[in-house]
Amino acid sequence: MEQMTKVLILGATSFVADGFADKLRNLHYSVDEFSRGNNSLRSGNIIKGVYTKINLNVEFAANYDIVVDFAVLKNQSVDDNIVYAQALVEFCKIHKVKKLIHFSTIMNYNYHLKSVDEFTPIEALSDTVKKGYAELKIAVDQYLISVRESLPFELVLVRPGYVLAGNRPCPFIKKLPLGFSIIKGNKKSKQPIVKRDEIHKALLQIINTESNDSVYHFFPNNGMTKYRYAKESVGGFIITMPKCIFKWIPGLLCKLGCISKALYSRFDGMYIESDFDSSRTEQKLKIKFS
Repeated sequence: MEQMTKVLILGATSFVADGFADKLRNLHYSVDEFSRGNNSLRSGNIIKGVYTKINLNVEFAANYDIVVDFAVLKNQSVDDNIVYAQALVEFCKIHKVKKLIHFSTIMNYNYHLKSVDEFTPIEALSDTVKKGYAELKIAVDQYLISVRESLPFELVLVRPGYVLAGNRPCPFIKKLPLGFSIIKGNKKSKQPIVKRDEIHKALLQIINTESNDSVYHFFPNNGMTKYRYAKESVGGFIITMPKCIFKWIPGLLCKLGCISKALYSRFDGMYIESDFDSSRTEQKLKIKFS
């Protein structure tokens, strides 16, 4: 009898991971799920423990074919997240992992790039003024890229747009009374959106692909703007936020030292106009994001 492919999902209780384990089991994969816990313990296929000590946790199976990493230590430091990434690399070596799929984000790119494809370098941690989720993801990506050549397993970095499913609200649209809505940005602003179900389908393709690209982009390759997305998804009258007020004025305040660079970057990020390209991903994985 052929042995089932064994998959470990890290960050298994996250929004993006929700439902993925069931999809894998329905396709006859053997699946373990890991999430945060103060002590190492196991109940069936559910394992808990400390992420930064994942390589020391004895509750895992001896070997895994695939590790899918959705985890990010949101309330912890950049250093903590790098320690986790280091522990994860060590874990994969110990458990003879063949393929590590790390879930990242398109927020890792500089906001002012004209175009962004799968070969575009991410923003350097030493250069970025971003804080929070983006800074943590940049730090981990940068570490993983720095050790890629020495790894005895395949490393695949996945950079999606903002993930939507069910009733999760779109982050840049605020509905107002009387059929009005306001978007964070202007008519040229962009923030790619991707459906969670399509992410799961694309991850399955990566799992089943023998020789993957180093980086994949998960979002439609359609040049969607925030304004057009709002028109198509909520309709009605769409109000925009003028760049001269919500980017240029904060930019001036930043130069004068009245607000921090990190705070200004939040305004700056509302007006990204990069041409986000996922054509290589769609071609390689033979999928089409909608």
